[in-house]
Formats: sequence, C-alpha cells, structure tokens
Amino acid sequence: MTILNSLYMRRQVTSYVMLFIERDGSTYLASLLASHPDILGLNERFGMMRQKGLGAKEQLDWARSFFTPALIGRVAAVGFKTKIVDVLDREGFAQLLTEKRCHIIRMRRRNRVKAVVSRINARRLYEASGKWNLYKVEDRQPPMTIDPGEFDAYLKERESADAQLENYVRHLGLPTLKIFYEDLMLDPDAVLRSVCAFLRVKPHPLVGKTLKHTSDNLRDVVLNFDELRGRYLGEYEAMFDEVLARPVA
Repeated sequence: MTILNSLYMRRQVTSYVMLFIERDGSTYLASLLASHPDILGLNERFGMMRQKGLGAKEQLDWARSFFTPALIGRVAAVGFKTKIVDVLDREGFAQLLTEKRCHIIRMRRRNRVKAVVSRINARRLYEASGKWNLYKVEDRQPPMTIDPGEFDAYLKERESADAQLENYVRHLGLPTLKIFYEDLMLDPDAVLRSVCAFLRVKPHPLVGKTLKHTSDNLRDVVLNFDELRGRYLGEYEAMFDEVLARPVA
C-alpha cells in the first residue's frame, strides 16, 4: 500500500532561495533537499534561463509562478538555488522575495583558498566529463599545477563576490540561515536538522548525489603547493594548510 504525503495549504508552504557564489557545496545540499518527500527543490533555473537568452522579466515571472503553489499540495517547502550573478534584476528579485516572504539559505565557505582551488579543478572536470560536479569516481581529475596569476585573480574575485552577496542578503532583511560548507562536511546531520527546521519540514533521511572532487588536503591536489602557499604568507596561510577532520564520537 502506498502512503501519500501529507496535504499542505498554500499558507503552510515555505518558499526559499539558496544563494551562493560557486563551489560552496550548494549542489550537494540541493540534492539532499531534493530527496526529501516534502520539499520541491530545483537547481539553477536562473542560470539556465540566462543560457537560453531569456531576460530579467522571464526570470521574475517564472519565480513568481513557482512561489505561488497550489491552494492545496503535497509539498511543505518549495525553492531553488541561484548564483547572485545569474539574477538579472536584483532589486526586482529582492522585492519578489519580500512579497513572497521567502526564507534565504546563504551558502558560503570560510576557506576562500579551497574555494578557488575547487573552481579551477571543477573547470578541469567539466572539460573532461562535461559536468561541473563529480558523480562518478572514475571522473576524478589527477593533481594539477596552478598558475599563480590565475589563482590570484580568482582569489580577488572571490573576495569581492563574498562581500557583494553578504550585502545583498543583509539588504533583503528576510529570515536567513547561513550554512558553511565546512560544517556541512564535518557534521551533515546537524546541518540538515537545522535546514529542515528552518524550512518547517519534518526531518527525514536525505541522500545526496554528488561526490567530493577536490581532496581536503591541498598537498594532494596542487603539485606546486609550496610555491603557491609561499605567495600568501599571513592572512591566507592557514587556509592552505587546513585539513578538516570529522569529530570523533
């Protein structure tokens, strides 16, 4: 006998948006949420619309419709994820999010160095497999040499993007849950409990689809690690050396 999901009135449904830059664990978290029977979670619709040549009006019209669920439905939360650079009308989107009383999931990384290395490694993965995220172990790319100039440019770009997104989320003034990639890796169960509570859905066993592509120990990934690290003694030095370890029960 099939057990159907509960029924939810429109006013009971939580609308949400996951905002991120890139290489923040958003795809992994989105796949986890999509496995929840009471959540309708979509990927980067705004980015897909941009690739098809659609504009700001089409983005906002789609989002308005998406955030207007049926009067009675079978999901308790609906949402999607988007990079801020893919939002073509940021002020209009902010107004829509306020109108729909959306919840904001802000994904970010504490370690900018690893975010940049992951960005470069993801490009290699895409060139080899056609996918930006790792789904098959055999697609994992071997260690690489990173061009210092490229790394520096990406690091500065990341600093600016972090600040811009932080300001945008603060400007929204909506209920916000900040999730750090590092916390999701170290204690996924605790993070997922907090997300479910934030979205007002019951906890449920969740399964993600993506695999970790870039080793947490950058010495295993970057062939010219010492050269690269030597350029950033001070603020970023510890980020090169960081290796996360799950807490021992």
